[in-house]
Amino acid sequence: MELIQLNEHTWVVQGGANIGVIAHKGRCLIIDSGIDKDTGQGILKQVKKLGLTPTALLITHAHADHTGGAQQLVRQTGLKVFATRIEAAVMSSPILEPLYLFGGAQPPRELQHKFFLAKPCLADSILVGNEQVIDQIPLEVISLPGHSTEQVGIAFGDTFFTGDAFLTPDILDKHRIPFYTDIATGLTTLDTLKGRVSSFAHIVAGHGEIYTSPAKSIQAIEYTVERLEHILEQTRTALAYGEARQASEVLRAVAEAQGASITTLSQHVLYTTTVQAALSALYARGEVHPVFADNYMLWQRQQ
Repeated sequence: MELIQLNEHTWVVQGGANIGVIAHKGRCLIIDSGIDKDTGQGILKQVKKLGLTPTALLITHAHADHTGGAQQLVRQTGLKVFATRIEAAVMSSPILEPLYLFGGAQPPRELQHKFFLAKPCLADSILVGNEQVIDQIPLEVISLPGHSTEQVGIAFGDTFFTGDAFLTPDILDKHRIPFYTDIATGLTTLDTLKGRVSSFAHIVAGHGEIYTSPAKSIQAIEYTVERLEHILEQTRTALAYGEARQASEVLRAVAEAQGASITTLSQHVLYTTTVQAALSALYARGEVHPVFADNYMLWQRQQ
């Protein structure tokens, strides 16, 4: 893990995820906790180098790669945990993540490892998503839903921690179909982000490159928008000419159009969520509707 200083009071512990550290009067707020207890321990090691006492942990969203180290941080330090209502629920009952990915049924063992199933951790305080102070530290909590239902970002001084509201181009190109639970809301969030990042010197996404140029971060945000818009259009195309198709057929068409190859159950459930989010967005717009035939549920374009 690498410790990167952004300014006098702000650092990023960079590893599999970008972990924020905000210093205030000898103590610090940690933003997200990585994927497991080893990551949590690594975060504490880096914070110790700074001579800071960790007193608060703020979770941007409750995916296992952002919450897996939380239990270790609490056990080691007794710090207070802050999260929004739905994200806190998943943190306290981590089985909810693989459970919703597998349609509410008992998830198979392939979905019950640290990438989907974090160690449980209770939130001490539930965030609304517009707080101005956390643990006596002046900052701004900003609602950034889409990738996750109640994801938030944190603005502090000249730094904006955005969670996974947008993904860097290298990550998008690697995974092809980004994970979004709500594409329509995600696009609104991304539009809001474009208007806000210009006032920050550092824009820290949940993974990958730390941006020091607003123009470059806007390019990355626009690249995420473009990818989501393509997925919406590819979903429409899969249902062209009024042909009714199963969601699995739509998924196959979108994956092929994106150059993605589905070879694991993990990939399948993640990609399925995004395609279902695309169908939901188009349904809300009145562009598609479900039909039922021979005990199948199919999706069809509006005539």
